[in-house]
Amino acid sequence: MKKSFLVLALTAALCACALPAAADPKDTLVVGVNVDAKNLDPQNSVDTASFSLIKQVFEPLVTVDGKTRELVPVLAEKWERLDDITYKFYLRKGVKFHNGEELTADDVVFSLKRATDPTQSVYAGSSGKFINPNGFEIIDKYTVIVRTNGPVGSFLAHMKHPYASIFCRKAVEEAGSDVSRRPIGTGPFKFVSWNKGEKLTLTRFDDYWGKKANFKNLEFLILPDESSRVIALETGKADFIYAVPSSDAERIDQSDKVHVIKGPSMVLMHLGLNTQSPKLSDPRVRQAIDYALDKRVLNQVVYQGNSEVPAGPLLPAHMWYPKDAQPWPFDQQKAKELLAESGVKLPLELNLWVINAQERIDLATVIQSMLAQVGINVNVQVFENAVFEEKIKSGQHDMYIITWGAQTTRDPSFYWQTMLYSKAAGTTNKSFTKNPEIDKFIDESISTLEQEKRFEVFAKLWDVIQAYHPIVALALPNELYGARRDLKGTEDLCDGKINYLGNLHY
Repeated sequence: MKKSFLVLALTAALCACALPAAADPKDTLVVGVNVDAKNLDPQNSVDTASFSLIKQVFEPLVTVDGKTRELVPVLAEKWERLDDITYKFYLRKGVKFHNGEELTADDVVFSLKRATDPTQSVYAGSSGKFINPNGFEIIDKYTVIVRTNGPVGSFLAHMKHPYASIFCRKAVEEAGSDVSRRPIGTGPFKFVSWNKGEKLTLTRFDDYWGKKANFKNLEFLILPDESSRVIALETGKADFIYAVPSSDAERIDQSDKVHVIKGPSMVLMHLGLNTQSPKLSDPRVRQAIDYALDKRVLNQVVYQGNSEVPAGPLLPAHMWYPKDAQPWPFDQQKAKELLAESGVKLPLELNLWVINAQERIDLATVIQSMLAQVGINVNVQVFENAVFEEKIKSGQHDMYIITWGAQTTRDPSFYWQTMLYSKAAGTTNKSFTKNPEIDKFIDESISTLEQEKRFEVFAKLWDVIQAYHPIVALALPNELYGARRDLKGTEDLCDGKINYLGNLHY
């Protein structure tokens, strides 16, 4: 998995001509990313690759300040809670969409109602739980009332999620089913073109209501190959790259032209287990898989120490996290005992689906080796991101590797509701978890307004999830970015990602 400097240099010589040359850095910021987006419709994107691009184009009503963790205005300049289920939002005046239309309360109602429609949004199973689609009230052009389905303690935190982005109603109705190919938001950049698997181009929106982007153009080069991504940075073909390989981080940081920026982990890398697969329907088998994996070795091999071993199905960045929780222990003997108790026939044959990203493939390879030692044979299957997202809806997988982050909202109820709620099975709930007790505590955590009581519910929910064991927490990888040393603003990490790349400058 480690690549020698000699191999890297040779690859640079062979590939340099294959990479597109960057335009004048004063006009264009070129960013190398490891994974292409699935689509650019915020209400139908569930992957961090899509979110990173969407945040340049679309905006929500509110967001969370990356440093203070407090809610701050975006498209809503202020808001108030009128009672336990009623919120009034006052919109900024004069905000323009990329097509020149002005943002109004009608666009807000259209967007949030769309989020609850299962024919329009993959988040309908979760957003429809708390947004009342019949509870909207337009007071005037710039004032709107949103009602929830009962008390929702995390409502405002939910409103910063990309699925709560505000669309231009007119643009969506004109685009029809082609929203992802014609995204029109209010963000600092507007969409130009997208050659899937190769490049996505945005341009500065000069009528943006906030601080204008420092670059005229923003180009994302899709470079899933680690060496190609690093070479693009080192040769100047990219100004900034995502997902610096841990094996190259130290060497890159010694350069006088480029360096590595380490951000806090905002994603949980986990192994999902399809609870509806006949081979994995017994929780003892799912727990056995976790016991069989030595996460400390896995983290060292794949991340070279640039990660931490998680204690379970949450991130420390969440607003609640069990501080005394310890990682699930590595115990091969216990794994064998649980497999024997479950009565499964060994060797157990399982498939493991991953997207075409080197980090995921490396993780799958290590997992494959470790599980073989307890009598589980793993067939690793690799798919492009969009294909992976589509195929997994069929439920034909046994296991999969994905990340789920706290960039969108730091509220555990949303995190667990999206990942594990029964109504989201087959969409954001890729483990097809259908557990009444989990649903019950998720509902309770959402409807409870008092924070301390919510924390008590989170503790109960944590224990139930650990017993049911639909996911195996693998790693909390640090965010590693690469940048030209003369590129400024890179230290301003927000939510573990640089949300608005227009803030960067030379």
